[in-house]
Amino acid sequence: MLRRAGYIQRCRCAAVDERGRSSPIVEVTLDDRRFGVRVWELRQALDGLRPARVESLRQDWGPVLGGTAGHAELSRSGAAISVTLMTGERYTVPAAAVRAVLARAAGFAPVAAVLPAGGPAMRRRASVTG
Repeated sequence: MLRRAGYIQRCRCAAVDERGRSSPIVEVTLDDRRFGVRVWELRQALDGLRPARVESLRQDWGPVLGGTAGHAELSRSGAAISVTLMTGERYTVPAAAVRAVLARAAGFAPVAAVLPAGGPAMRRRASVTG
């Protein structure tokens, strides 16, 4: 089951990592938390070469990347990018929408949270017998 969880947008300015290196990023907002993914890593993930690092993003006179919070990789079918956070949360976004954001043909791409099977809706249907 899926539910809307946030969006991906191209950041207007480059972010600085903890070592002081600057790189263009894509900003990922998931459940009111901000993350950043380096553009070149996301392009490699879209090509299926390697997963991209998802890093925490904070504001300090501009965007600053923190530590790694998860990874983003191409799905087996190649139709979506799957984002998995270290906390176990999983999200998905259509690969075509991410490509449109990177090409600046679209301003943002919606992200959906992948809810575990047997979530709250399944629990309500289960009968309790004593």
